Amino acid sequence: MTDTHEPGAFYWNADSPHCKHGAEPDSETDGEAWDDWSEVHPVSDDGRICLEAPAGEACLDCSAEHGDMVPWSRCEGRDHIRPQHGIVTVPGVKHQQVPVWIGGTDCLERECDEYFTEDGDEIPGLEHCSHIRPDTACSCQEQPDGDYSDEPCPLSVPA
Repeated sequence: MTDTHEPGAFYWNADSPHCKHGAEPDSETDGEAWDDWSEVHPVSDDGRICLEAPAGEACLDCSAEHGDMVPWSRCEGRDHIRPQHGIVTVPGVKHQQVPVWIGGTDCLERECDEYFTEDGDEIPGLEHCSHIRPDTACSCQEQPDGDYSDEPCPLSVPA
C-alpha cells in the first residue's frame, strides 16, 4: 500500500458472474486454452481477475485497506468538492463560479465525530465541521455524481 490515493481500474474476479469466459481450463489437458484464458485472467491479491470485466474506477489504496472495491468517488484519502446547499446554476451557461464545500467524505456526509456529542447524539444546528472549508469551483467541473472535479477549469489554465 502506498501513501498516495489515486484512481485505478478495478476488475471483477474471474469466478464472478461478470466474467463471461467460463471456468479455468485444465493446464495439463488443454495447455493452449489455459494460456489463452490466463492472458486475460492475471493473478491479483484476491485471486484471478478478469481484464474484460471492469468493475469501475477505484481508489487503489482505499480498496487495499478495506479488502474490497472503494469507488474513486468515495476515496477517504482525498478532498471531495460538493456544492453548498441551495446552489442553482443557470442552464446553458458553461462557466459559472459555484460556491462549494471542500472536505473528506465523512465530513461532507455528516459522519465526522464533530457532528456528535460524547454520548453520540447529533449536535443540533451545527452546519459543518471544522474540517470543511468554503471555496469556489467552476460549473464546468461538475461531475455526474454531483461532486466537482479538482481538475482546473479549462479557462483558468494559462495558454
